[in-house]
Amino acid sequence: MSAAAEVLREAGEGGAVPPCDRRFHYVPPWRAATLTALARQVLPPVAEVAARYAAARPDAEVTAEETATLLAACAYVRLRGAPDGCVLAFGGLPPELVEHACTERMTVRAARECVGWFDANQRPLTRVDLPGAGTCDGALYGPELARRYAPARPVTERFNAVLRGFARDFLGSLRVLELGTGTGRLARNVAPFAGSYTGIEASRAMIEAGCRDGLDVRHGDMMAMPFATGSFDAVVEHESIDFCTEPLLAATEVERVLALGGRFYRVELETAPAAGVGRLQEAVTARLAEVAGGVFPYWTKGQRQRLHGWLLRRGFVHRRIELARWDETRTLRDWLQGLVNASYPSFSGIDEHTARSVCAELARAAALGSLDTRWPGRAGVILHMYEPVDRCCPKHLP
Repeated sequence: MSAAAEVLREAGEGGAVPPCDRRFHYVPPWRAATLTALARQVLPPVAEVAARYAAARPDAEVTAEETATLLAACAYVRLRGAPDGCVLAFGGLPPELVEHACTERMTVRAARECVGWFDANQRPLTRVDLPGAGTCDGALYGPELARRYAPARPVTERFNAVLRGFARDFLGSLRVLELGTGTGRLARNVAPFAGSYTGIEASRAMIEAGCRDGLDVRHGDMMAMPFATGSFDAVVEHESIDFCTEPLLAATEVERVLALGGRFYRVELETAPAAGVGRLQEAVTARLAEVAGGVFPYWTKGQRQRLHGWLLRRGFVHRRIELARWDETRTLRDWLQGLVNASYPSFSGIDEHTARSVCAELARAAALGSLDTRWPGRAGVILHMYEPVDRCCPKHLP
């Protein structure tokens, strides 16, 4: 726990996070003080409730005070302690727990669901296991996201070919670990060319939805990986950092599991639609922010920037490599699907039908046609390669 808080203190308490504006809210990182409070103040009462009702009947009721304790604990984890001065577009509880807040006293079955959800989210941060908490996916890894993930990130054979080329050129014969395997779109292209392949994924729903090809994918969190120090020659990540609760803790784990001379590779898919579609994306984002009654939840740039800065401070040398770039034609539905995905209730409280209706309405108003109209754009794959540099001691970084 102290080590996790120290990582955040060393990083400057959330530095390098882009400022919020009227449309976007870059989800704030944890702060050392709130992380410490999680372990010392929030966790113990939840553990007491879990132990008290371990053998109770599922239909029995816990007290009103215990109900409030569990709901507050879940909200604390979800909101990373406390608001940071910017209105969060998403609420304090994930959709799967909202119904439990509708009664003054929840049942033991509901209490166990809350304890399991809380434990799945707090464990990588505190390194404390709650006995009897059961298993549960984390805050951003529910079945709905698994269902929407593939449609929100359409890929072509050209993209797959680029990934295979990357694997041949950079990963051949190496022991490879992938962070956040998701539905396996990177894994299926990389695994055949690696010396050995292992994936880690925090979402059981994601694993069940995509990894059916005999891949070695372990259920676990990249912030607390169940692998020995120096186990891998290469660690690969493809936009999974965007969904990591605290990417700096993941970075410390990457540094730990890399063998001497190992490298960390981040693969990014960049897309740039025609100018008119780009303006439509801006308009859709602004409207969804209005519908949400706040700002649109967005975290990608903040998470990647914080990870990048941490690795550089730790002595990693960074190299940006453009693997490929090509013309690509997609339907408006595909160009806008990422925004629909980001709007779903776990993030902003906007249901999928409403988000799609906004897309269709604004597309018609902009004279861009229906959502099935095809529009051109550009796509590219960027590789960020991080390589640790030898140094005599931590005080003498290159």
